[in-house]
Amino acid sequence: MIKREFCLLILVLSIVITGTGQELPVTVATHLDTTIATIGDRIHLRISLNYPPDTRFELPQVEDNLGKWTVIKQNLSEPRKIKNGFSRDWILELTVFDTGKVIIPSVPIKVFTTSDSTATPLVFDTDEASVQVISVLPPGTTEPKDIKPPFPIRTIIPWRWIIFIALILVVLLGWYFYYRRWKRLQPSAPLEKEYLEPPHLVAFRKLNELRQDLYKTEEEIRSFHFSLSEIIREYLERRYFIRALEMTSQEIRQAFDSLKIDGQIIKEFVKLFNRLDMVKFARQIPKPEASVSHWELTYQCIDKTKRESFLNRRSL
Repeated sequence: MIKREFCLLILVLSIVITGTGQELPVTVATHLDTTIATIGDRIHLRISLNYPPDTRFELPQVEDNLGKWTVIKQNLSEPRKIKNGFSRDWILELTVFDTGKVIIPSVPIKVFTTSDSTATPLVFDTDEASVQVISVLPPGTTEPKDIKPPFPIRTIIPWRWIIFIALILVVLLGWYFYYRRWKRLQPSAPLEKEYLEPPHLVAFRKLNELRQDLYKTEEEIRSFHFSLSEIIREYLERRYFIRALEMTSQEIRQAFDSLKIDGQIIKEFVKLFNRLDMVKFARQIPKPEASVSHWELTYQCIDKTKRESFLNRRSL
């Protein structure tokens, strides 16, 4: 009996010794600090990497955007020593200006073995994550809805009322056709001088007037960026005949897909609208030198898409 227990003890010790000598497997884990956010909030995506000593990672190039999310900043921590290997964290700070269920796409990460340069690298895809983005309305606030009225009781309309309504309709139709005929006979109104001027010249003049003032306080800087947003949207509305003043930045981005605009210029427009939205919705007040940079980016976006008017301005 004693001999049997001694043999069992030796077997357990041999398993423990063998298990402690195994290498740490490569693991990639995704962590999100929240699954519900309001529009413009900053969330953090943490990708944890655990690997043995003879391993090297190659992270993808993520610059301005990750799917529909705007990448504000990112950080890769220094390697930390853990049991049988190392650990690192890649943290991405993201924001979005859409509402609803917004997906954070998966990110491919390549893994190389430093001891064997000929080995094919492994590719790990992080898990997709979704965040429910809501508007900035206070919790519990809903839009008012009408109460459904009771089912009306059918009544029979007397024939005299039918004749009366028919006469009113005849009078209204007669007035409508008379007004249309009168309107066609009226002389056409002259075009306003502002609409005879190319849209880019109007935008450049407003930008130059905007730059003459000094903006020091936070309210003045916010007003400055609101004016930039209005100028660029008014230019796009007159230049490409889209309702830019009534559209969100995302809707304008989607409208660019149907217009003949160079892809690099579209990226500059998206970058400009992201910066302006950060001031308008996230209430982030940039530094004065950053405001000058935003003014210059607005000027460049207009200058790269301008088109001279086909009208002969000398004859006007």
